[in-house]
Amino acid sequence: MTEDESKAPVPRVQLVIGIVRRDNEILLVRENLGIDGQILWSLPGGGVEDGELMHEALRRELQEETGLLVGDPVRTAFLMHIDSEQYPSAFAAAFEIDRWSGNVAPEDDDIKQAAFFPLRDALKLLGELDSATQREPIVGYLTGDVAAGTTWLYRNRGKEETLVARW
Repeated sequence: MTEDESKAPVPRVQLVIGIVRRDNEILLVRENLGIDGQILWSLPGGGVEDGELMHEALRRELQEETGLLVGDPVRTAFLMHIDSEQYPSAFAAAFEIDRWSGNVAPEDDDIKQAAFFPLRDALKLLGELDSATQREPIVGYLTGDVAAGTTWLYRNRGKEETLVARW
């Protein structure tokens, strides 16, 4: 057996991201997202578990991270396919949610805080994300500079993030 054959396959990563609005406000969560361990604000979401469909994972993740019970997505905001050394072929899908109930009360220990922010303030906080992969699709969609459903393809090597294509 060669060295390449003895390596265990790297699991594929699938992520879901939720965009929850209240009038002209966006729901954000504060968690450890920074390259150097900084606590930053972003959209809520997380990994799709084995046996889950994306809308099921989205409901579970948003309830864990925000305390809200959400309905099915109403629109695909954007898609991302990211090839990195740690996670080859990671896929993320962001969805708009228009039906939700409950009070904002995170149940996930990784989430330091969850709150609604006016769109302008939310965009400023999201602009502080130090990863282009995390920042560009979200900000592009929320500002309206990029159409709903846009697909982003990134190749990340070390600290270098390259947008390979977008349509």
